[in-house]
Amino acid sequence: MRLTVLTSLLALSFTACAAPSVPSGTARTAFWLRPPATAAELERTLNAAGAAGFTDVLLEGFYHGRVAWNSTQFPRKLNYDAVKTALNVQERGGPRVNVWIETLYWRPDASFGIPVTPLWKDSMATLSLEGRPSLSFSKLGFVDPADAEVQATLTALTREVATLYPSAGLHLDYLRYPRETDFGYHPTALAGFAAQTGLDARTLKRQNEDGTATEGWRLWTDYRAGLITKLAGTLSSTYRAAGGRGLISAAVFYTHDPLQRWQAWPGLEAAMPMVYLPYTALTRLALLQFPQRQLVWPGLQVGAGSPTLAAQLQAVRASGYGNAAVFGWTPGVK
Repeated sequence: MRLTVLTSLLALSFTACAAPSVPSGTARTAFWLRPPATAAELERTLNAAGAAGFTDVLLEGFYHGRVAWNSTQFPRKLNYDAVKTALNVQERGGPRVNVWIETLYWRPDASFGIPVTPLWKDSMATLSLEGRPSLSFSKLGFVDPADAEVQATLTALTREVATLYPSAGLHLDYLRYPRETDFGYHPTALAGFAAQTGLDARTLKRQNEDGTATEGWRLWTDYRAGLITKLAGTLSSTYRAAGGRGLISAAVFYTHDPLQRWQAWPGLEAAMPMVYLPYTALTRLALLQFPQRQLVWPGLQVGAGSPTLAAQLQAVRASGYGNAAVFGWTPGVK
């Protein structure tokens, strides 16, 4: 683990209040799941998850720019309707279904051998200061929240989920900018920022001589964060207006990200910060930073190199959190 992360976690232990009592009510434990190749395999996995104590599934429904349900508008990923299959299991007492949307990550790198979605246009990509897309820094191709076509596509996608499957929840992931460098320099964002402030974001000085952020850089940071927050609100309100009755949740970073201000996202009912740490003591330290415990479902990772799920859940609940979400679980994983 990097020293900077460990140092920040230790600092939290001196600034946070004592751990509260466990919230009242029935605890819920969700798990992230990419749909398998067949409906029968999905049913087996969900039945096993229910037997293992999971109450919710965050079922990947929009990934690699394709959907996992019978859509009339969007390219499909599978040859069966994974959302409907999961809802059928839910009706028989299985985990509650939440449709997991990879909101701004639409295109994997070509090295993965995954066909590029028909939804992708290079003009949609978020850009670095130098005008480079995220694919030139990493293996993840992100679109920009300022792009009107991106906004329209995501709004239509969310509306379709709520219309076809009103009982399924909405789970937003990758609702952020890439982190390899500063992104958000899309032409539409630059024009909007210039119209609002009279500034060119490409020429801004980041720091004053004393190390504090310049006024211009603070405004540019706020502007980009605002685009993410606005999109979160649009998708949440669209989901509700179209009849969606489920939980609205989001996977978020557990460390500070000035461009992902999820605490202010309109309509968000459950934030799942991805606290993927190798020791439960570090998990408990990391959780001290969140004052809104009813809103937060700590995100945990299981599998090689991680503590057991039982140990992590014990740490989470001892820290005052009634709910949790789990990444990496498959039948048989402890």
